Amino acid sequence: MDGHYTLEIKTVNIKKYLIGAGLATSFILGSTAQAAIVTDNYTESFNFSSYNTLYDRNAGKDADGKNYLVKRVNRKTVSIDRFDGSLGTLLGVDIWFDSNWSLTSTVNSYDTRDGNRTATGRGKSVSNQQIRLIDPWREVAKNNEVVRSNCRDKPDCRDTDSASGSFNGIFNLGSFTLSDFIGTDMLDFRVVRTLTADLLNCGFRDSCWQRNSNNAWGGNIHVAYTYSVPEPSTLMLMGLGLAGIGASRMRKQKI
Repeated sequence: MDGHYTLEIKTVNIKKYLIGAGLATSFILGSTAQAAIVTDNYTESFNFSSYNTLYDRNAGKDADGKNYLVKRVNRKTVSIDRFDGSLGTLLGVDIWFDSNWSLTSTVNSYDTRDGNRTATGRGKSVSNQQIRLIDPWREVAKNNEVVRSNCRDKPDCRDTDSASGSFNGIFNLGSFTLSDFIGTDMLDFRVVRTLTADLLNCGFRDSCWQRNSNNAWGGNIHVAYTYSVPEPSTLMLMGLGLAGIGASRMRKQKI
């Protein structure tokens, strides 16, 4: 699996009770504090470059009343390991993402008649962004960015507007159970970008086009598993306790 992996360890204090003396020594561990709490963080990246450029040359609606527009859909799957149940007991899961987007809208219009006529054009570029948790398929984060452009009062008019920003979020996992994230298969996310170029208006006897360009989107998806594992010191103390109990029994038998 590509991506980076970090490990943080927090140690819970162990309650120890000493019973007996000499060889007959044993340790009883407090049931509420006998393990280390560990958090494993996984990160995978995704990226949609700006090579997609869309043109719409038809304004208005078709015979069925549907708006003329040009659309393109890009999809990627981002996979991250599920929690390995053999490592310990899963206590919690956190999933979040950070991403940046950019979008440019350009409209161009010119008058097709002779003489000093003016042209008019209006359009918009749209980038719809979604991150879906596929299995279990119960979570979708959505974002919709729109950039508009318009021009008028010139024989050949042109207008360009650009915008950029961040699309970040945290998945609400309240409806999930921890068992949904345990297994040997991958935890898959479907990342979907839908681009639209839409020429909204073109002046009478004008020739127009609307362009959607510079529409990059990329970022990272993060998953953190928090779980408990027996501490080495805990295992050692348990071993000493059992050895002490065994030695005590042997001593009693000899007496």
